[in-house]
Amino acid sequence: MKSFWGDAATAENNWGYDWLPKWDRLYDVMTQAELMTQGKINGYIVQGFNPLAAFPDKNKSSRALAKLKYMVVIDPLVTESANFWQNHGEMNDVRPADIQTEVFRLPSSCFAEEDGSIANSGRWLQWHWAAAEPPGEALHDGKILGRLFTRLRELYQQEGGANPAPILNMSWNYHDPRDPLPEEVAREANGKALRDIVDDQGQVIVKKGQQLSSFAQLKDDGSTSSYCWVYCGCWTEQGNQMANRDNSDPYGLGCTPGWAWSWPANRRILYNRASADPAGKPWDPQRALLHWDGKRWAGMDVADYNQAAPDSNVGPFIMNPEGVGRLFALNKMNDGPFPEHYEPIESPIGTNPLHPEVVSSPVARIFNDDLTNMGHADEFPYVATTYSITELFRHWTKHARLNAIVQPEQFIEIGEKLAKEKGILSR
Repeated sequence: MKSFWGDAATAENNWGYDWLPKWDRLYDVMTQAELMTQGKINGYIVQGFNPLAAFPDKNKSSRALAKLKYMVVIDPLVTESANFWQNHGEMNDVRPADIQTEVFRLPSSCFAEEDGSIANSGRWLQWHWAAAEPPGEALHDGKILGRLFTRLRELYQQEGGANPAPILNMSWNYHDPRDPLPEEVAREANGKALRDIVDDQGQVIVKKGQQLSSFAQLKDDGSTSSYCWVYCGCWTEQGNQMANRDNSDPYGLGCTPGWAWSWPANRRILYNRASADPAGKPWDPQRALLHWDGKRWAGMDVADYNQAAPDSNVGPFIMNPEGVGRLFALNKMNDGPFPEHYEPIESPIGTNPLHPEVVSSPVARIFNDDLTNMGHADEFPYVATTYSITELFRHWTKHARLNAIVQPEQFIEIGEKLAKEKGILSR
C-alpha cells in the first residue's frame, strides 16, 4: 500500500486498501470472453498477450473482440488479435464491415531490446541488458505505461471522474514519470525504509531511505514499502543481486547460490528443512542441504525455516498449518481432494471407463451458449491433440526466422489405419 500510494496511505485510511478494486466474481479469460460477447466490456488492453491464439475457443474469441468499442494491443509483433478484424479466408472468416472495434497498436520492445529481469520456473530473477535498440516507433513497456498513466492522471486532474482517489493519490516518483526505468521499478519492488528501522534493542538496522535486505525487515506500521514482498532482497544496499554471475557449485549439487537471485531470500529449494530428519541430520549425508549445528540451521541453502531447534515440534512445511506436506488438496479444488479422471464433454467414447454414471466433471464451469455449441461423437468421432516440438514454442516463435527455417510449415500426423480408411496419403 505504501508503494502504491506513498504518503497518502495512512493508518487512518486503512493504508489505502479501500482504494483497491474489489472483485465481485472471477474474471478469468473465459469470463472476459463471455462478458465481451454479451457487450458488457467496452475496452480491452492486451499487453504481451495474444487472446485469439490463447483463449480456448477461437471462434468465440473473435466474436467477443468484435463486440468491443476499442482494444489496445501492446506487443513487439503483429499478432492475430491485433488483426482479428481482417478477413483471411477460412483461417479467419470475418466481415470487417460488421466489426465495431477500434484497434490501437502500440509497438513495444522485446526483452532483448531493454534492460530488466526475467523470472524462470526455478524462481530465479536474472537481470539482463539490452542488446539492441527497439526498431521504428517501438517503445519500452515502461515508457508506454508511463505515458498512459500520466496522461490519465492529467485528465482526472482537469475533468474529474469516477473514483479519482486511486489515480490522483498514486505514488509515481520516478525521475521521468513518463519513462520509469527498470532499475527504478526493481528497487521499488525490493522496498526501502521510510523511516529508521530498529531492532528489539533499539539499534538502527536500516536507515531511512535505504534499501531493505530481507522481507523480515518489512513492517505493518507504514515504516517500510515494497510492492512485492517475495522480491525483497533482490536489490539491496549492496546493489543489484539479480545481476550476480558466480556460477560456482561449491557443494556439487547443481546449486549455484551466487548466480542471479532466487525469491524469496535467495532460497534455492523451498521447504528445504524436509531434507533433514527430525533431529536435524540430513537424510542423505552425501547430498546435504541443511543441518542443525547445535545453534542454528546451516548448509548450502538459505533455510526455508525460522531458527526453531529440531525439538521445537515445528514441521518443515511452514505454509501448511499442520507443518507437513500433503498428498491431496483438502478443500482447494471444487471437484474434491483426490485425483480424478473425467472425459471431455465432446468425448467420442460416450462413457467414462472409471465410472460410467459420471462421464464429465459435474462441477465444470460451462457457459450456456458454449454448451449448446459443443460437438457430439456422431458428428465428430475422432480426437485431435496438439503437442510442442523442439523447433517452435507455440505461436511465440513463428516470427523468428531461424525457427521458420527449421520448421517452415504446419503438419498433421495420423495413424496409418485411419489414414487408409479415409484415403489420406502422405506428401
